[in-house]
Formats: sequence, structure tokens, C-alpha cells
Amino acid sequence: MKKVLAILLTCSLLVSLFAGCASGSSGRVSTPQGSEGSASGGETAQPKTVVIGAQSDLITLDPGHMYEPYANMISYAAYDMLYRVESGTMGTPVPSVATGVEIDDTKTVYTFPLRQDVVFASGNKLTAKDVVWSINRVMNMKDSNAYSNVKIVKSVEAPDDYTVVITLNEPDASFLVKLTSNAYCILDSELVKQHGGSDTGNDTAKAWLDTTSAGSGPYIIKSWTPKEQLVLEKNPNYWGEPKNIDTIILKEMPSVDAQITALQNGEIDIALGLNSETAKQLEGKENVTIAKGATALITFLVMNRDTSLSPEIANPKVQQAVRYALDYSGYLALGGEGCTIPFNFVQQGFSGALTRDPSYRDLEKAKALMAEAGYPNGFDITLTCANNNSEGLEWTTIAQKVKQDLAEIGINVNIETLEATLVYEKMREGSMPFYVMFWSPDYYDINNQFAFLPGTGENGTAYGNRTKWELTDENKALWDLANKIQVETDPNLRAQYSEELQKLFDQDNPFAFLLQHPKTYAYRSDRLDNVTYNDLCKIQLCDLVAK
Repeated sequence: MKKVLAILLTCSLLVSLFAGCASGSSGRVSTPQGSEGSASGGETAQPKTVVIGAQSDLITLDPGHMYEPYANMISYAAYDMLYRVESGTMGTPVPSVATGVEIDDTKTVYTFPLRQDVVFASGNKLTAKDVVWSINRVMNMKDSNAYSNVKIVKSVEAPDDYTVVITLNEPDASFLVKLTSNAYCILDSELVKQHGGSDTGNDTAKAWLDTTSAGSGPYIIKSWTPKEQLVLEKNPNYWGEPKNIDTIILKEMPSVDAQITALQNGEIDIALGLNSETAKQLEGKENVTIAKGATALITFLVMNRDTSLSPEIANPKVQQAVRYALDYSGYLALGGEGCTIPFNFVQQGFSGALTRDPSYRDLEKAKALMAEAGYPNGFDITLTCANNNSEGLEWTTIAQKVKQDLAEIGINVNIETLEATLVYEKMREGSMPFYVMFWSPDYYDINNQFAFLPGTGENGTAYGNRTKWELTDENKALWDLANKIQVETDPNLRAQYSEELQKLFDQDNPFAFLLQHPKTYAYRSDRLDNVTYNDLCKIQLCDLVAK
């Protein structure tokens, strides 16, 4: 007998859901120049534009390939999913295109009834066949960033136009949360197929999807000029309540100082590149509100186990030495107010998360490990970092601190700074021996963090492949615990297994985790209402209301 975990949407649930896609309002025009207009008194309202300043790192706009932190901000505005993250939460899944779900007793068969009033921007109706096609497309894109989130799916079927049945390979306690990731964006299958899309392999639609969107969300992608700006326009065929913002511009602004000046001058409406220290420049400024949001963003070092790149940094004893040599209290000082040190790959806010004691540093242990590894006098190594930042903290600043710390155990670090897009490309190739990276989950469940566990090849993990960290008899116990977590629904047991996993992981891994960052941002309160932040999709664009 099927266990009903969620029923058809009630009126109250509809209210909750559409809080995440706020209704429109009339009033002053919000434009970069601050021009005004009115929709009342017989006057014609001027188009309302919101400009967001950020150091964006977008590489693609194809939901099947999106990976970078700001990607979900765009996909959530342009696409719908069966489930999405409830507004104002870190990751609570709520029905969206689906109206609920039934899960069978095996916990592997999920049946989703669909809304019947959803249309794509093209005017085509969204039906079950589009959901099936979209998921199958990603399942056949094994080289894509989204593939890891659909590997759990055995099959997806449409018994009728408004019912989708997804069968999993095995139970997965996080599956509804997984559905909130961009891997499950629903594409207009008829439209995408006209531009190279395929659900059976050899898909070539990415180039086209980098120029436009094929979704049913409140906004459509109008244009994208990499490293300059991305433009979203209101979807005239949006099936939900209409928005009162006509255009949203994500403007590339690498300089935090430039963002601060532009916000004060009214040239942008939201500044995303701040941290707790730089935001102080805006304290007390008229019509400017400083806000904070919880995040799961972590900054860390990656040490590749590929001995052909650097036999020295690939040595597990050296990697442990690096972790002991780092001055964690110094990284906390760099990060500013609200930062914590993750014990390793499970961030605060997730089941059983542990933190690292800032006094963990032990130079004598580090030196002893270096000697055991055969490098008592140290070695030279290149540390690669992007010309980017983690919530306002420049990676070059982190790299300089790493260089300073490791010099104390004889490791001479040469810093190489590259464009962010090139660093991401080299990361995915696994071609860098030692680099600074940051990561935020694709969905909000500890199962997502298994991307850091060992495993290479087609069925390997993201960072297993990127670091050549192979699954062996010695580290198999990590996966034994991970598999328990994946299916366990008891929160206390999940937390227990999580703590055990983190402690075991700490004994041997190719990473050094430095910081978990809060989000600090600022916006023009004279122009915008309902500016909400969610770590998955950053500023929730469908929530924004222009004054």
C-alpha cells in the first residue's frame, strides 16, 4: 500500500509556495537611473529594471551543465522543477509543478501528479512528457555537472499527460531535496529538440541554451555576454502571478569597491560581492540596507593524488602535514564575522556537522609527517587560484596566507592566478596539483557532500575524479557509512553516521577545509521589497518586488 507523504496542494500550501514567487505590485519605477513612474492615475508605468552587481562565475546557462554558485539564481528564475526550495529556508522542498507525491512501500517509486495550468515561455503546455524528456536528457549526459544528481534514477515514465513516475535504483532519503537542483529543471522538449536537444544521448543544445532559455519560469534569458552581463526579461506567458519587474540585469563587477560606489550612486540595486568587513562602508547610508544570509559555502585546498602532476603534494602524509601546518585562526580572521571552520566536508546546517578547533595547528606534527614522507627539507609547489572571491574574500588573499603558513614547514609555494573559467576547466580535467576552491551544495542534504568521497571513473565522484582519489579496500569504510546515511530516515541515526564519517574521513583525504562563510549583501531599500536570500539560488529573483 502506498504511503502518502504529500497530498494535493491545499490553499495554505499554495500560499506558501507562491511566497517563493511573489505577486506583483505597482509603484515607483526601479531603474538603474532611479527614474519614477506610476501605474495609477491613468499614467503609463515605465518598465522596471533591477540591476545586480556581482563577481559572477557563470560558464553556461544550460541547466544540464550549470554548476557555478550563481547558476541556480538564473535557473530558478527561468525554469520550473517538480519541487523547489521553499522561500526563506536553507533547503526545505515544496511542490512546484508537481502538486504532491506518493511514495511506495519500497521507497523507490515516486508518483507525481502535475499541475495542468503550466505553460512554457513559448506558449507550449508543460506536460509529463517534458518532465520525462528533461530528466532523461541529463541521464544521458554523463559528462555533465548535473549527472551525479540523476544517477539515482532508474527510470522515469509518464502514464498520462499529467502524471510522472520516477523509479530509483535504491532508496534515497534525500530524493525530494535532490529534485530542487538544476539537474531537474523542466525544459520545453519540443523547442529544445529543434536546437539539438536529445534525451537519448549526443545532445548538442548547450550552445543554444547559452543564449536563451526554454523554461516556464517567471523570467526568460534575453541575452548573456560572458564577463559582462546577463539580462532576464519578464516571461509574458508565465503561468503564475505576474511580476512587477520587467528586466533583471546581472552585471559583472569584479571590484567590491566598485559595487559599493555603484550601490550608493543608484547605479545598481543589489551588491552581492560584500563581506562583513567591506559592508561596514555602507553602514548608515541612506536608502541602503545591509543583510546577511546563512550559507553552506566552503573554501578549501585541493591536493591532487595524481603523482604525475606532483609526487610531493600527492603524498597522503604531506597532505596531512599541510592540514596540521595551516593557521586556522588566521583564516577565521580573514573571513570576518560569522565564519566557522568546517571539520571537513560537512557544513554547518547539515546532519551531524562538526567544526575544526581553530587551535588545531601543530607545526611539530607537520614537520614530522614531512620527514616521514621523505621531504624533511620541503619542496616547491605551484598553488593555483582564480581571480575570484568567496563572499567578498579574495582567493589571492587566501593563497598568500597558505604560502605564509606552509613556508614554516619548508614548502615553498608559488602562486599562480588564472581567470576563474580556466581554473574551473582545469579543475574538471584534474590537471592542477594544488589549488584553492570553493563549493556550495547542489541540494540541501548530506548526500550531496558525498561528491568529496573517493572514487574514479564513470561511477566515481566529482572530487574523486578531480583528485584521482581512488576507492580502495582501505577507504571503503567511508562508503559503508555513506550508504547508511543515504537510506536512513531517522535524523538521530543520520547525525551519528555523519559524525563517524567525518572523523574517519579526517584520517586520510586530499583536502584542507578552511572556512564556511556567511553571506553579506546590500540593497537599495528605496527601490526594492522582499529581497530574500537562499544559499541554493542566492537572491531569490522571483521574490523581488520593485517599489
